[in-house]
Amino acid sequence: MSFFPVGFNPRDPSVGLLDLVSIDTVDGVFRFILGGDGRFVDVDGHAWIGCQLLEAPDLQVSLNGTAPAGSISLTYIPDPSDGDLVAELRALGTEYILDREIVFWVQPIGAMAEFHAPVHAPIRWLTRKGASVAFDLSGPMERRITLNFESIGAGRNTASRLTNTTNDHAALIGEANSSLRFAPTDTFQEQKLFG
Repeated sequence: MSFFPVGFNPRDPSVGLLDLVSIDTVDGVFRFILGGDGRFVDVDGHAWIGCQLLEAPDLQVSLNGTAPAGSISLTYIPDPSDGDLVAELRALGTEYILDREIVFWVQPIGAMAEFHAPVHAPIRWLTRKGASVAFDLSGPMERRITLNFESIGAGRNTASRLTNTTNDHAALIGEANSSLRFAPTDTFQEQKLFG
């Protein structure tokens, strides 16, 4: 199965990919273009807002049992007449994004005209969950807001150690399965079946 949609040839000379991210919050899903300005409307009519000040470095895929964390940062100099964004986000608290989906997408672009009239839908390639928000006030002017996230499988190592027994099955779904009493509990065989 190909990562790219049908009809999109990644070997074409005019091909590009837009890096997109959607952040689920209590107030709904917000969509952004990473590292680029402007406004992009996808084939489903969703508007993605660009900001060169928004970056997500070192995105890693979960491999070999790791559940990598990461962050999205916005660094800016505030406009004194535009309110205090840091204070507003602090008032919302971590619960605003905690354990909510942060999805990274790629938007295939086959020609320059597709920036205004896209042909393909964005492709979902990485899902994370919100963990915390951090603020850095550097001097009198520069501000950095960092949204930290972790892999969707970050809690795998804390899974309950249930086995395929009647009691554990009852603890898992609230109802015992009496047929599990016949499930083998060891691999000892008095007589070899083969050989």
